[in-house]
Amino acid sequence: MHKLSDKDKKIWNFYISNLKSIKKVDKNKKINPSTISVVNRVLKPNVTFTLDSKIKKQIKSNRFNFDAIIDLHGKTEVQAYESIKNFIIDCYFNNFKSIIIVTGKGPNSKGKLKLKTPLWLEGEVLSKYVVGFETMPHNKGGEGALFVQLKNKHKYKL
Repeated sequence: MHKLSDKDKKIWNFYISNLKSIKKVDKNKKINPSTISVVNRVLKPNVTFTLDSKIKKQIKSNRFNFDAIIDLHGKTEVQAYESIKNFIIDCYFNNFKSIIIVTGKGPNSKGKLKLKTPLWLEGEVLSKYVVGFETMPHNKGGEGALFVQLKNKHKYKL
């Protein structure tokens, strides 16, 4: 067995002399869920969809990096919905937080995908993954593209 140095003995003696100040955990005590930190909140549908003004300014000034982009040009409404759903869920599980969905404007700026995509993002299936969304600035696609911010997967559990 290794012999302790004088310095180690002093540290050990200091440690054991202060044992009374260490709190003991009561194993029978019930834990109140409201006192647990919010690190593992349940992933629920979102209702606000507001983006931080700082992020909006960064997007407009071209100082923002996007994690992924999906282009829906040429897709039907059903294909587009399935593509968006799979894309958002994949991005969430890959911990991508900033994505762009290019819908296109459609004829006379009244395209079906342009109008339906925000409704899909606010729907029960996708809203639980989305923090917020905003149309892109004019020089980045304007009304034909949406910037979507996703929730952090490390803060939520399904």
